[in-house]
Amino acid sequence: MDRLKDHGEKTFQSAAQIALPGFESPSAPAPFDPLSLIQDTFRLLAPNGVIPVVEVSRRMLRTLGSFTPTKNLIRLSSRLLALGSMAEQRHVVLHEVAHAIVHHRTPEARAHGREFRSVCDELGLVAGRFVKIDHAVWHERLRFAVDCPACGGTILRRRRVNKVRCGCGTSVRPRVWAAVAITETGAKPL
Repeated sequence: MDRLKDHGEKTFQSAAQIALPGFESPSAPAPFDPLSLIQDTFRLLAPNGVIPVVEVSRRMLRTLGSFTPTKNLIRLSSRLLALGSMAEQRHVVLHEVAHAIVHHRTPEARAHGREFRSVCDELGLVAGRFVKIDHAVWHERLRFAVDCPACGGTILRRRRVNKVRCGCGTSVRPRVWAAVAITETGAKPL
C-alpha cells in the first residue's frame, strides 16, 4: 500500500483501499503549498544554493510575485494565494524560483535573459517578463468586510463605502475595510 503524502491535513484511506491494496480511489486534490514547491524545485536545480526566504505580502496589488537577489527573498502576493487558481499560483511561484536559480548559477545574468529562459525550459514554463493571468475572475470573488460594533457580525460589500447599515439595523461608518476573497469554504482574508 502506497503512503499518502501529508500536507498538514489528515488524509484518510477508503475501505476499498485497505481491503484491496492495488485499488486506487480518487481523492481530493492536495492543497497548494508554495513553500514546499519552492524548496523542492530549488533543491533539485540548485542543490548547493541557499534556499530563498519566502514572504507573503498584502501590499502587492499589481505584482503577483518578485525575487530580490540581494536579500535572497521571494515575495508572493496574498491576492494570488487567495484568489488565484492552483495553476496560476504554481506558474508564478515557479517563475520566481527560476529567478532565484538563475541568480544562484550566474549572479551577473540579466533578469529575463538567456539563462532565465533556459531555466524556464527546465521547469516547463513559458519564459516571459510577465505571467498572463485574467484578473476578471478574481474581481468577481473580491469583497470588502467590516465588523459591526453592535452585533459583532461581518458586513460584506463589493465596494468600500463611507456608510453602511448592518442587518441588525446599526449604521456603521468604517474607517478601514478589509479585503477578503470569497471561497467555497467562506471568506478568506487577503
